[in-house]
Amino acid sequence: MEALISKREVLERYGISYGALYRWKRMGLIPEGWFIKKATVTGQETFFQREQICRRVELILERKETTSLEELAEELAGNQKARSAQRTLRIETASFFREFGLEELRSLRLTDGEREMDLLDYLREVSL
Repeated sequence: MEALISKREVLERYGISYGALYRWKRMGLIPEGWFIKKATVTGQETFFQREQICRRVELILERKETTSLEELAEELAGNQKARSAQRTLRIETASFFREFGLEELRSLRLTDGEREMDLLDYLREVSL
């Protein structure tokens, strides 16, 4: 599994505020499924897949000078839909297999008892 980075580290690394991060989440610039909640000794904290969130924050910061956040959110949503429409998820078990278009799926969650991640958001973002 890819290395994680804490929300606090993201905020410090890029000099962004808590409010900005959650505004980007509400706008769809950062998918809900990217926010990984984990229990720590100090309570519950939020983490992200390091490479994924850093790439996205850098894109937002770079593009916000020339593109409105609303336009960027629409562009990212359009790119995501276009990629999803062409991609499928194939599930195989010992007794059957089934293929789904990514646009058909609403949620695909992976849990380990402590953490939960929406793999669908991840699948929509990664390139094959």
